[in-house]
Amino acid sequence: MLRRLIVLTVLTAGVSAATVIALATPALAKGPTQASITGPGLARPVVIAGGGEPGQLDRLAVLATQTDLYTAMFGAGGSVPAPDRLRTPPPASALGPRYTIVYTVPGVTPQPGEQFGRIRQDLYPLAAGGPVIYTPPGQAGFGQPLQATGWFRGGPGLTRTLAQLGVRPRPARQAARQTRLQPGAHPAATHHAVSRTIAWLIAAAAAAAAIAGTALWLRHRKPATGHDYEPQTGGSCQPG
Repeated sequence: MLRRLIVLTVLTAGVSAATVIALATPALAKGPTQASITGPGLARPVVIAGGGEPGQLDRLAVLATQTDLYTAMFGAGGSVPAPDRLRTPPPASALGPRYTIVYTVPGVTPQPGEQFGRIRQDLYPLAAGGPVIYTPPGQAGFGQPLQATGWFRGGPGLTRTLAQLGVRPRPARQAARQTRLQPGAHPAATHHAVSRTIAWLIAAAAAAAAIAGTALWLRHRKPATGHDYEPQTGGSCQPG
């Protein structure tokens, strides 16, 4: 009898533990179903969809891991590593171009009029010292504020993942050089227009020089006098 009671107790405890684990696993496994990236050089948002649960190897889950999204939602601990937090915000001059990524996360408290909650992060792939991630505070998580916000240092894998997705930011000098071109102008067309302008300026300068030379020649030319054109008679008169 005692043995049967011990067996029943062990089985009951095992079922209870399994139930707790089963109920806890979906809560911990919640992740984004979509991410949208916008920023300079992108004609349209880059959208990544899939199963973004922690531990998966699809692009969305990898991207969420590399931007410390899971740390922001669940906090560090267990299988979620602690982020590389920056002690002070980096200066704007050291950040480079900014991209914004918005994750759609079912279960996160949505804003009024939205079906699913969203979490926004700013990405700086070309920041000095390596990519930088900024998770703004004040965003909602699973019924509570996000567990980790602020400035974090990303790894080199984040830059590679963004490049594979088509996010390839250009250095500031190259971007500034590109903006000096007229919007919509092709470089070849711009070069042709510059060549025509130079040719026109050369022709105008040559014409002006010719006019100036002619005027100078006319100014210094000696005018004709009566002595220069003295009429001659048909013969000389002899005294009579």
